[in-house]
Amino acid sequence: MYRLILIAVLTFATAPAFAGQPEARETARINNCNPKKIDVYQNQLGSAGKVIYQVTCTLPKTTDTSASSAAPDTLLISCDQSLCELLRPMAADKK
Repeated sequence: MYRLILIAVLTFATAPAFAGQPEARETARINNCNPKKIDVYQNQLGSAGKVIYQVTCTLPKTTDTSASSAAPDTLLISCDQSLCELLRPMAADKK
């Protein structure tokens, strides 16, 4: 009897698994981005929580001088529950 109650409590007390930086890193790799740095861009709390990561990519070295310097080298990746998806590429802010 106690085992049944313990199993029920543990089943309903555990929080659902949320996607984190490893899942965001894998999503970036799938989208042809070798991740260099991952930062939290936006965090929404609550029962339907969502995290948006800003992933900075390592771009390959090019010798072409006509290549655009504003090429998107940053991705925004949205993670909800255990799934991550690409929101949009963007150019990183140069400081």
